[in-house]
Amino acid sequence: MKIVSQPSITRRELNKLRKHLGKIKNGTYEPFITVRRSNSVGLSHILFSHKTNRCHHLFSLGELALFLHLEHDPDVLDIQEQYPLPINETLSCAEKLNYRHPGKYKERDGREIPAATMTTDFVATIHDVTSGQLYIKPYNYKPSSALSTEFESPQKVKRTKQKFRIEQMYWGRHNHHLIQVTEEDLNPNKTYNLQWLRETYHHVRKSQIDGHLCQGMLETLSNCLLSNPEFTLKQCLSYSASTHDVSELAALEIFQHLVYSNQLNVDLNERIEVFRPVIMISKHDEN
Repeated sequence: MKIVSQPSITRRELNKLRKHLGKIKNGTYEPFITVRRSNSVGLSHILFSHKTNRCHHLFSLGELALFLHLEHDPDVLDIQEQYPLPINETLSCAEKLNYRHPGKYKERDGREIPAATMTTDFVATIHDVTSGQLYIKPYNYKPSSALSTEFESPQKVKRTKQKFRIEQMYWGRHNHHLIQVTEEDLNPNKTYNLQWLRETYHHVRKSQIDGHLCQGMLETLSNCLLSNPEFTLKQCLSYSASTHDVSELAALEIFQHLVYSNQLNVDLNERIEVFRPVIMISKHDEN
């Protein structure tokens, strides 16, 4: 079997990585690759998260969707995107697998090609409610088309899978299972709902969601939606707004907050539209 030649690790890349990992250890997280330094600006997002209290750099609509699902999960405490992996360790994995490690081909100097630092799309910090312990879970996002020879060349699909295996081996050596996610794993209705519902964190006044008004609206909306499954959301919002003497806009914002915070048990896998009925989930269905 032919041994694959590997790119070389440069002092410059090691210093850059060491400096970045030092910031992470000191509690200041920044993605190793940012939107401003990427080539996918047209599909990129810089999104502020109410959960992490910082901006996240997302390079595709698929990454945005996965981020929204992770952010909404109450067990997820933190999300670190474009997480850099120690280059000496990933190079060791590449050598073990006999796959060529990613390199910076545009920076080659003669025959020497610098090795590129690999990153994991998302590393989520998760709280295990049962044990009370924290653990991390790494995620690799790829559109399903990137894994199919129906849409990409066999060589490109093979290379995509090789890079995943290098990343997978790295995490496996640290006793973590790398999860690969495609758009087929994420319900598009839920993604749509989460993107809309989370807006409540940007414009709902604290007095609306922490006081008696929010609790009263929870009871009124819940009773209206359960007792009148044929009512549209707008009809229930109008009734609730009238009952509590608030505007329909305020009622809508409180509805968004209650659903996003899992206080109002709405089926997020069904698209929420103002002029359509909302499907509720009973406690029996949840179990």
